[in-house]
Amino acid sequence: MNKLYCIACPAGCLLSVREFGYDDVEVEGNGCEMGIDFARSETTNPMRTLTTTVRTTFPGVPVFPVRTDGEIPKGKIIEAMVALSKIVVGSELGCGDTVVENIVGSGVRVIATSDALTADSRSAEPIGKNAQFDDVLSIGVYRSEEQLNSSSDDYSEPDAEDEEKESGRPHIRN
Repeated sequence: MNKLYCIACPAGCLLSVREFGYDDVEVEGNGCEMGIDFARSETTNPMRTLTTTVRTTFPGVPVFPVRTDGEIPKGKIIEAMVALSKIVVGSELGCGDTVVENIVGSGVRVIATSDALTADSRSAEPIGKNAQFDDVLSIGVYRSEEQLNSSSDDYSEPDAEDEEKESGRPHIRN
C-alpha cells in the first residue's frame, strides 16, 4: 500500500492507495472525489508541469524562464529537459508566447513566462551566432575551469562531497 498526500484541493488528505492492476486502485483517506482521481492518476500515469529556463542570444537576458502549458508524463521530464537544453531563443518573446509547439511528442506547448525579451524590456540586441554558451548549462550549473578546458562534451554534475567542500554546507539531493 502506497501513501501519498493529495494536492487536488487545499485539504491535503493523506491517501492510502492499493494497486490491483493498471488503472485499478483502491483509495482510502480521501475527503472528496478529487482525491480518488488524483490517486489513480498519480499511481498509474503521473503527470507534471515542467518549469525551467532556456538560453537566449540576448546578453542582458542570458536565460529565459519557460514552462509547459499543461502536464507531461513524469517519465518524459528528462527527455524534455534534454530537448530544451538545445533551445536558444534569438527573437523577442512575451509572456505566453510559444517557445516549443509539441515538447517530446506530448502535445503540450512550452511557453514563455516573462516579458523580459520584449522590445520594451530587453536591454541589448542579440549577440552573434558564434557566441559560446557552453560555459553555462541551461539548468544554471556552471562548469569548472577544468571542464571548460577539457575536450569532452560530456558533463556530469559535481558530486555532493565536492559541493560540500566548496560551499561549506551539506548538499541535499532531491
